[in-house]
Amino acid sequence: MIKLSDYVFKFIEEKMVKHAFLLPGGGAMHLIDSIGKSKIEYICCGHEQAAAIAAESYGQHTNNIGVVLVTSGPGATNAITGVTAGWIDSTPMLVISGQAKRSDLVGKTGVRQMGSQEVQIIEMIKPITKYAVQVLEPMKIKYYLEKAYCEATTGRMGPVWLDIPVDVQAAMIDEEKLEGYYDKSSSEYKLDISKEIGETLELLKNSKKPLILAGNGIKLARAENNFYQLINKLQIPVLTTWKAIDMLDEKDPLYAGHPGIMGDRGANFILQSSDLLLILGSRLDTSITAFNHKNFGKSAQKVMVDIDKNEINKMQMNIDVKVVCNVKYFIDVLNENSSELINNLSNKEIKEKEKWLSYSRDIRAKYPLVTKEHNEVKDYVSAYCFIDELCKQLNCDDIIVPESSGGAGEITYQAFKIKKGQKMKNAAGLGSMGFGLPYSIGACLANDRRRTILINGDGAFQLNIQELETLKRLQLPIKIFIWNNNGYASIRAMQRNTFNGYYVASDEGSGLTMPSISKIASAYGIKTFRVKNNDEMKYILPQVLESEGTVLCELMVLPEETVSPRIKSIKLEDGNMISKPLEDMWPFMDEAEIKCNLKI
Repeated sequence: MIKLSDYVFKFIEEKMVKHAFLLPGGGAMHLIDSIGKSKIEYICCGHEQAAAIAAESYGQHTNNIGVVLVTSGPGATNAITGVTAGWIDSTPMLVISGQAKRSDLVGKTGVRQMGSQEVQIIEMIKPITKYAVQVLEPMKIKYYLEKAYCEATTGRMGPVWLDIPVDVQAAMIDEEKLEGYYDKSSSEYKLDISKEIGETLELLKNSKKPLILAGNGIKLARAENNFYQLINKLQIPVLTTWKAIDMLDEKDPLYAGHPGIMGDRGANFILQSSDLLLILGSRLDTSITAFNHKNFGKSAQKVMVDIDKNEINKMQMNIDVKVVCNVKYFIDVLNENSSELINNLSNKEIKEKEKWLSYSRDIRAKYPLVTKEHNEVKDYVSAYCFIDELCKQLNCDDIIVPESSGGAGEITYQAFKIKKGQKMKNAAGLGSMGFGLPYSIGACLANDRRRTILINGDGAFQLNIQELETLKRLQLPIKIFIWNNNGYASIRAMQRNTFNGYYVASDEGSGLTMPSISKIASAYGIKTFRVKNNDEMKYILPQVLESEGTVLCELMVLPEETVSPRIKSIKLEDGNMISKPLEDMWPFMDEAEIKCNLKI
């Protein structure tokens, strides 16, 4: 016989999970006791939201389940934000919540609460989980765990949730009598995509300007090496989404940048010039399409590969070849069947491909993201100069975590120059403030405590600032760079552009104040630095990066420096907003230059 809560963590141990994130509470008392006796290293966070965020990051980095353990009621509801991020970004997560004992549950009484801290959490989180169940029968725990793990880690991955009442946690069960879960889909034959492969090869054969858009689905499918084989064989330029930015080295001859609202000009010109677009494992969110599907890759025929048919069917543009399958399977089959296409290329076709690749490299070089104006900033740190200098000094095995919301994330992703071997992730799908600090904890632990770089705005940092204590306790090698721009710079930019500079709740003059982050970090016993301008940055930055353990560096960035270039929205007479096309980024250039840059 074994206590059910002990069985839960025995099961998780067998799935090779090394860490779990928690905040203890009475409703989860037996679960807390059992994880303490297990081989899993549990990480005590200062808030359940932070625990869920750290687990979401852990799941993204390991492609295994990120485990969260919370108590009933407020403990469970506090975890919802992190789980929502996991739902949007297809992260394998397992959330286990404690609950009031079975005899105290609301059930069908119609009342709002019966048990102490009872909340009907399962109904709340069903829309953001693949599988969610309240465990009322102890002898079904094996079935629930196996099904939850299967749902979290197969198909389009995502969060799952088990809510376990405290008396069920304590129940003694006979392992030999437990019934498991059988996944019927695992025995199904592989999909026949020969028709779609044939159509794709025909499009490739007739294309003069083919382009690949690589998304995070490739990484979730563990298909990076397969992908590298394919692109090196086809010799096609590759754009990446934000979530897949670390797949190709900045200097890779096939790398063509990252497109979108806050992409780079060159990438957008390449996208809009292409005549064939292979979309591999990207759901094409609005930050990439600029809220206009029909103008996205406007001259290109399109092949879209996604494991979720709904992501393809939502598109308001013509998709010439729709492929619903695991992107790794598509890549492998395409690779197996493309040799004849490559071997039969004529000299003329080879020269056309070389010309297209040359254009892709030249147009990106024509519009660098870090400019003379950034370097000439004197009294502050230019965020663009900081990213440029940081990229030069980082190692190939560093982990980079940009904040998930605001300029610290947007400028970092736009201007960062990846070195092969680096990992760079955040939760931009949800785009919530306060993710940076707990996300960096999960990322660092998932990567065997490799040096981790957190880039965070001063405003967003406040939302989970208590996790400085977690960092200090764990002595993680996380280097925190805080962009001090007096509050919410992105909100101020929006208010300037949309409401003629009428500020509300975005700086000290409009009701928002910020504490001294350096003093707060010092109170936690964390070493701090402060950089006042571009010149100081160049000699202080190496000191920060070479310091032991956790370090915080406050950067006094140019307060109103905004993301540039970017797609701007135009307000119509009826009050509606429309976005400019992807090739027409702000600061605007004249029509003649745009036409000259587009190879249509």
